[in-house]
Amino acid sequence: MTVSDLDALLTRLEANLAAVEELDEPVRELVFELLDGIDAVHRGALRALGEAVGAQTIDRVRAAHPAIAWLLEAYAVGVDEVSAADAALEQVRPYISSHGGRVDVLGAEAGVVRLRMSGACSGCTASAATLTEGIEEALREHYPGFVAIDVEPDDAPAHPPPPTTALVQIGPRPAGL
Repeated sequence: MTVSDLDALLTRLEANLAAVEELDEPVRELVFELLDGIDAVHRGALRALGEAVGAQTIDRVRAAHPAIAWLLEAYAVGVDEVSAADAALEQVRPYISSHGGRVDVLGAEAGVVRLRMSGACSGCTASAATLTEGIEEALREHYPGFVAIDVEPDDAPAHPPPPTTALVQIGPRPAGL
């Protein structure tokens, strides 16, 4: 398989995945359950293979062919997952910090990243949006093999996001008021 063959196949698979998203709910759930199962088998087998042959062999095999490199990267074989997750979050840390919050990677294994949000993020009603829109997106784009996040429970009382400057434009009162 050449690089262009791999790129074409991946493009086609992405298009098929988009088509699956449009299927009726029961069919879509069945297809995703099947894909998740295949993914779990591949993830476990490739992880075990990487551990069995060692880092040097994985590096040599990774360099042998772009399709192999892509597969090993997709499943984070031979990757320090905690460091990779931490590096991926550097994309969103300035935003979180600017709002008085902090996100820490507590662990990462098999694509699942365990996080703690603290500071102003602790108990913040906007932290769910931050997780899905910022943190998950950064991990999806920059952490190979990302599957999901697991956020450490937060016992802090809920509070609104920190205030920001909001510009209000006051115009003339409508006629009749």
